[in-house]
Amino acid sequence: MYNQRKYWAKAFLKDFFFAGMTSSRRSESIHSFFDGYVNSKTMLNEFVIQYDKAVEARRAAEEDEDFKTMNSKPVLSSVNLIEAKASSHYTRNLFDVLKKEWIEATFNLTHETISKTSEEIIYKVGQLDIDKIYWRNVNFRVSDKIDVTCSCAKFETYGILCKHILYVLKKRQVETLPGHYILPRWTLDARYKVDNCTIRLEDTHNENEVSGLTLWYVQSNFRKAIEQARDSPIEIKKLNIILLKFLEEQSIRTRSKQLETASQDSMAGSSKVNMIPQISIQDPLVHTNTKGRPKVQLESNHPLKHQKRERVLTTRN
Repeated sequence: MYNQRKYWAKAFLKDFFFAGMTSSRRSESIHSFFDGYVNSKTMLNEFVIQYDKAVEARRAAEEDEDFKTMNSKPVLSSVNLIEAKASSHYTRNLFDVLKKEWIEATFNLTHETISKTSEEIIYKVGQLDIDKIYWRNVNFRVSDKIDVTCSCAKFETYGILCKHILYVLKKRQVETLPGHYILPRWTLDARYKVDNCTIRLEDTHNENEVSGLTLWYVQSNFRKAIEQARDSPIEIKKLNIILLKFLEEQSIRTRSKQLETASQDSMAGSSKVNMIPQISIQDPLVHTNTKGRPKVQLESNHPLKHQKRERVLTTRN
């Protein structure tokens, strides 16, 4: 186990990026994903239906968060340009994570200078109410590009600057957040690719089918068009005219498709009627019994016939 310590000991994993995800947290994330949709008694056929509902709900929540990120501004805790730049690049959820670190760095931390040279300054950063053995070492390198590392290695493992580095950046009066400390995966650009490139469907998809990924590509191009034209009222009007024309064409196509479907249904109904065999009703070929007492023809020498004749004559006399 000691020889394999780099695979399980947290102290040996500080140089690996896990986006803040651990094995236990991943399991909890999966459980929370299905919470309210499935349980231990859910049958397999019900699980498939509930899984689709869970995915649909998660996508709707993500789209709602993206809409809030693009159409609202987060509340800043200061007027510092570092926090302002982070708010303009990160998504709302990731900015909330960084904001907590920034508030801690602003109000709760202090530092001691351990060493200082022309190329590097080493600080020991921590809280006054915590023993200094638990403080973190922050290396600030003076070069063409700002290079700051912390012994807690939160940026290396999570991708978000820790409060110790933010504290040093603020104390060193760094004007803005360095771009190489903003990972694209935590921004909206990673989802919608708001840049100069476009997504071509014919390069990656079959033209005869519309998959979920195809719809995502179209949605990405649509949002990119809005982002690029939002600074010009003329371009926004032009885009709106194109959309209105497209919607009108789709309305005509939908109506024609409905009429075609109705016509096919009527033709199918008439063909079914014509396929019914014609049955002609005629008199039966054999004698059938009718309702009531059957009429029995008595023979001339039958005893019942003579009794009936004698009874009639007696009645007359």
